[in-house]
Amino acid sequence: MNGLNKSHNFLKVIILSVTFLTFAGICEDNLDVPELPPPSAARLTPEVLAVKKALPWVVNIGTNEQIIQVNDPFAPFFMEFFNQRQNFRATMQYSPIGSGVIVDPHGLILTNEHVVRRAPQIEVRLWDGTAYPARIVGFDALNDLCLLQLTGDYDGHPLAYADFARANDLMLGESVIAIGNPFGLEHSVSRGVISAFDRSFSEGDVSFDDIIQIDAAINPGNSGGPLINLDGQLIGINLAIKADAQGIGFAIPLARIEHFLSYWLTPSHFSDHYLGLAGAVTSFTTDGIRLPEILNGSPLAQAGLKTGDVITAVNGVEVRRPIDFGRALWTLQPGEEVTLKGVEGAEYAVASAMMTRQRLVETRLGLRVKELTPAIRKSMGIPDEVSGVIVSEVISNPAYSNQAAQWHEIIKRGDIIVQIDHRNIFSGDDLADALRETCSGQVMQLGFYSISRNRHQAAPLETNARLN
Repeated sequence: MNGLNKSHNFLKVIILSVTFLTFAGICEDNLDVPELPPPSAARLTPEVLAVKKALPWVVNIGTNEQIIQVNDPFAPFFMEFFNQRQNFRATMQYSPIGSGVIVDPHGLILTNEHVVRRAPQIEVRLWDGTAYPARIVGFDALNDLCLLQLTGDYDGHPLAYADFARANDLMLGESVIAIGNPFGLEHSVSRGVISAFDRSFSEGDVSFDDIIQIDAAINPGNSGGPLINLDGQLIGINLAIKADAQGIGFAIPLARIEHFLSYWLTPSHFSDHYLGLAGAVTSFTTDGIRLPEILNGSPLAQAGLKTGDVITAVNGVEVRRPIDFGRALWTLQPGEEVTLKGVEGAEYAVASAMMTRQRLVETRLGLRVKELTPAIRKSMGIPDEVSGVIVSEVISNPAYSNQAAQWHEIIKRGDIIVQIDHRNIFSGDDLADALRETCSGQVMQLGFYSISRNRHQAAPLETNARLN
């Protein structure tokens, strides 16, 4: 009887298979499937049009590596996301960890710093399903923002990128849309309104007084994704939710985002060449952007430009805001010349130049160093067998806030840098040479001796540094 049932079941499988294949053949060969009519105007709401415009520049960010446990205020969101309340270091296959926004057509992605902090290897999936590895090229833990660059076999082909709204152009109660990858559900859309702006928000070292509050659904995985208005323009980056409430989410406003990008989108963060801007471009007029402080002797200064000059175009392309200026300059190759146009029509030819030893060390490490002279050895009691350069200052300039925070409890004035990535350092030239081939966001191992007065004895130490 069992054998008969088995034969009967097998026969049903064959009949069903043949029926399916026959039906599939009929559908393919004999049925004319009518094309769907275009959607009615009533269905093409502002929300639908805004989402259609924005989806191509929203990305999914994940990792194929272990998620590293780090002590930060956003850990509970990740623990909930990965359901790893007890063991946060489980090995995974590809795992989504957040969302991001393409901010430049040549492969630059903006996300939250806390999204990628745990991922030793980062993978970015685009709207069309293609995926590329990515590396960190800019970061600001205090503002919880991070800039990624696509690598691997990405060949620089132009991508769709975000259309930026005007900073602070927000209306209480206006409809907004959050797009992201909640719990790995890629390119999910939720709608809400702006509930408030200029809210205070603090988690650990992250503190804001200008945060956007929304009631659109935000879940773990939405972090780093865009908040857009009904024109399909970026107005913020989704940050977090209030864990003990419903319908309360937070987003970083555009003004803070654009300030972050204007600092990092300069040639000095992608090579050892620079133009000479001392800080971020934050001021602009109806005509163009206003240059911040220009370093003495820099290529910009040598071309005749001064602090406060207004630039209206770069290589013939109009610039009306800081993001335009950054996009036009960050791809500048070492020694390449760029033409800047002023408000009176004057044009300035500026070629990027190699950073001096001091400028390179300051830019990458946020430190100032001096040669270890015999006089310094004697005054500080430094043993003869210790060779390197001495830290003369941990720079407090806001432009180096990442390094200042990074070094505050690690490296002190008077400590001696002896190695970088296991390469022995004997002079300032050695240190600069070791940094020549680096770029921002790269992690390097720093070996140093601690001999400052507030430490009991000389001791060899090591730390990993993410370069500025």
